[in-house]
Amino acid sequence: MERIFFSVGGVDISVLKASEVPVFYIHGSAGDAEIWKNQLGEIGGYAIDLPNHGFSGKAKIRSIDDYAYFVSKLVSRISGSGIIVGHSLGGAVAQKVYLNHRKTAEALVLVGTGARLRVLPKALEGLKENPTETAKFMADMAFHRKEFIEHFGKLFKERAGILLEDLTLCNEFDLLNDFRSGKIKFDVPVIAIVGEHDLLTPPKYSEFFKAFGAEMRVVESAGHMVMIENPKAFNMCLKEFLRSLGKSLE
Repeated sequence: MERIFFSVGGVDISVLKASEVPVFYIHGSAGDAEIWKNQLGEIGGYAIDLPNHGFSGKAKIRSIDDYAYFVSKLVSRISGSGIIVGHSLGGAVAQKVYLNHRKTAEALVLVGTGARLRVLPKALEGLKENPTETAKFMADMAFHRKEFIEHFGKLFKERAGILLEDLTLCNEFDLLNDFRSGKIKFDVPVIAIVGEHDLLTPPKYSEFFKAFGAEMRVVESAGHMVMIENPKAFNMCLKEFLRSLGKSLE
């Protein structure tokens, strides 16, 4: 695994590369490429640090569309197109890559995400007024398995500023009516993967995508951070999907 950098619009974007399999992973709010290490190690591909995250440079981000621009340019630069795997905020980014930069997205893997991502007012207000307690609350909500909560509670506290910015963008993201009106439907393969105990984006959010052509898989013994809590089951779902697309994992 190696860390490589690409300049996109004058911003250095950091990528963890495990192989040349055209799978591109996008992290969630206040995350970074490291959360995909279990997938990089077993499946391969590229995990992206969004601007203002991880080792990537700073950029003015006003909406999910701005993140999608950076991802699409990066994917185009590396392989022309690829399978876009997005978790939570990253799932919103993946949807916008598909809508705004269609040629870049061969397929979508929507992980613990939705067509609309409303955020609890308690989280948005708390990150401004009491980031320590709110970071712990967010970690409690994100994980089903308790052994992860302390570490990620500290991480969310350290990253409270970018967490607030990302969650604000999530709160503004809403494609629900565009799907329901028929304006959006999938014409590329899509799978929605969700943890059975996800409290932040419950399974019904993923169920919604089935009406528009998506497959769905529910991963047992996992919450919102499904790729960390049950990587074996998550990776099996992802590998089966990639094989259905005729993608070699070698």
